[in-house]
Amino acid sequence: MKLEFPAKKHEQQYFEMIQEFLDNKETIIPMSMELKEGKTYDDFLERMNDNKKGINLKPGRVRSELYFLIDENEKIIWAEAIRYELNDELRFDAGNIGYGIRPSERKKGYATIGLTLALQKCKEAWLDKVLLTCKKENIWSAKTIIKNWWIWDSEYIHEWHTKERYWIAIK
Repeated sequence: MKLEFPAKKHEQQYFEMIQEFLDNKETIIPMSMELKEGKTYDDFLERMNDNKKGINLKPGRVRSELYFLIDENEKIIWAEAIRYELNDELRFDAGNIGYGIRPSERKKGYATIGLTLALQKCKEAWLDKVLLTCKKENIWSAKTIIKNWWIWDSEYIHEWHTKERYWIAIK
């Protein structure tokens, strides 16, 4: 298993993963993975490169990187957005890391692998702790966070959902 920054070679797998989310009537997570209306995969790649450099960001956005967790068959298993700083909105809601696993690959242990690799990226970026959030009813996400040396912070209501906030110290 490895993390890879989005590239042209991932195009078919990217669309297959997106289709799984749509077929399951699920929100595409992380949201930065969505292909904007009227845009091509090449436009998506350009946006990912801009996000990585911290340029051409929309108001309220911060420098971030999207990574795909790739298996030995070059299949995209999950995607994760790593945000290297927190503004007020991210501090309240989304945190430093947002991730989504392909529906067909859930409950196979990949989330723990993906989050562990994301924490390594955060360590390489000199972060000493990261904030993660999840909906309270998303017990699988909470279990993944808890496996990674979490510190519970708080619980709050956001957009009709109870959400939980966790901090993870980078070791």
